[in-house]
Amino acid sequence: MRFNDRIIFVKETDSYYDPVKGEFVEGEPILTTKPCNLSTLGINRTNELFGQIDKAVTVARLQRPYKDQIDYVLIDGQKYRILRQSDYRKGVFYLEGVASNG
Repeated sequence: MRFNDRIIFVKETDSYYDPVKGEFVEGEPILTTKPCNLSTLGINRTNELFGQIDKAVTVARLQRPYKDQIDYVLIDGQKYRILRQSDYRKGVFYLEGVASNG
């Protein structure tokens, strides 16, 4: 299996008080890029896992398990939310695209 795609895991951080500036500073997101294999989930499997056939689910498979906190992921600049992470293989993520307002 080729891991020629890239996925960016994003963890949002909270704003904090900066005593030097004397004001609250917005937290910077923590970005972690990993190689992965991307594919789409078929209609039958989507129905089995999520009970719906109208969802477009993307599957991201990593070489190694990813266990850090994640708020969302970016693939080619598009934001995805995590529907599910495989229980027995922590390196498999089921993702759904988030519509961008703009």
